Amino acid sequence: MSLDSRTDAPAAQDAVRPGDVCRQVVFPAVGRVELAEALIPELGEDDLLLRVARVGICATDLHLLAGHIGEPFPLVPGHEFVGEVAALGANTAETRSLKQGDHVAVEMLLPCHRCPRCREGRYNLCDEDNPFRGLKQGRQYGVNIPRTAAPGLWGGYAEYLYVPGGATVHSIPESVPWDTAALTEPLAVAFRAVKRGRVGPGDTVVVIGPGPVGILTAAAARSAGASRIVMVGTRQSRLELATRFGADITVNSREQDAQQAVAEALGGPADVVIEMAGVAAAQEQAVQLARRGGRVVLAGACGAGVPVTFHEDEDLLLKEVDILPSFLSAGGFEPSISLLARGDFPFAELVTHRFGLGEVAHAFDVIRAREGGVIKAVLDPTDGALA
Repeated sequence: MSLDSRTDAPAAQDAVRPGDVCRQVVFPAVGRVELAEALIPELGEDDLLLRVARVGICATDLHLLAGHIGEPFPLVPGHEFVGEVAALGANTAETRSLKQGDHVAVEMLLPCHRCPRCREGRYNLCDEDNPFRGLKQGRQYGVNIPRTAAPGLWGGYAEYLYVPGGATVHSIPESVPWDTAALTEPLAVAFRAVKRGRVGPGDTVVVIGPGPVGILTAAAARSAGASRIVMVGTRQSRLELATRFGADITVNSREQDAQQAVAEALGGPADVVIEMAGVAAAQEQAVQLARRGGRVVLAGACGAGVPVTFHEDEDLLLKEVDILPSFLSAGGFEPSISLLARGDFPFAELVTHRFGLGEVAHAFDVIRAREGGVIKAVLDPTDGALA
């Protein structure tokens, strides 16, 4: 459903209590989507309960449904969520400086805060979320925590979300509309990629992939001081939109030779290339578009088992490029919220569709078919009836 048929303001809510029933979307198995009910839990003294106002629909959610990312079923999907504080544990108001009704974003990863990677600030690589350790479940909301893990409110496709004391919570100014606030996590992914690429004043930057995160990456690179930004992709309407988010030049790689076009636009290869397309060909292209001694950030997930081919001498050795994978959004939430609050870019134009919880299957169909000029779709759990 398009945005013009709904209001942005959430409906008035009564106080929620332990034992109350809430709705959530569940992936019970590969290819299946259901609406279900869950009970509001008792909160521990350091916990809080989030009333979900918006949750972004991410390509990851579709890959999860298709079984491309493990089998964490039954799963409540959704990791791009924002909302308001619905209830607090006994200590939470003081320890987090929050009160009921505050607008917040919760980071999707629940770090252990103890392992070496967490202690060095790379909590996106937390040992307790390491898939190579054979763990029965991970610590990512909406991705690898099954609904069977108590209390079951582990995904944003729901009316309420359980937030334990160890979660990372950020306040959002109430001046930021919910649809815009829903971009917090994808923009944080963009900011992490920009940080990994060490983008700074005067750098020339190429972004490959004008999807929502790619477009937001142009905005993040511009805010970091990039002097010239080129967006490379295949969808002309998306490329044109990218120019409103910081891209100086666009290259349609179906119609132009990307290497030649980038060289002409920048006077040579780029200082930094950030790949957000999530396909092997784009990752291979990224190395080719970088200058000697440049940086290449690979942030688009291609899927398990997908090989990427680099030419050892021509692409790597003789150019001595830095290849920098960027995973998740650690460290990106604070600059993301700040940029959204400043409103330097027309963020509202990215969110083109909004759906209720009962419309998830239809929303996925719209996204797969690219209907109605869909760019970024969000769910509004306050709307839509249990089907």
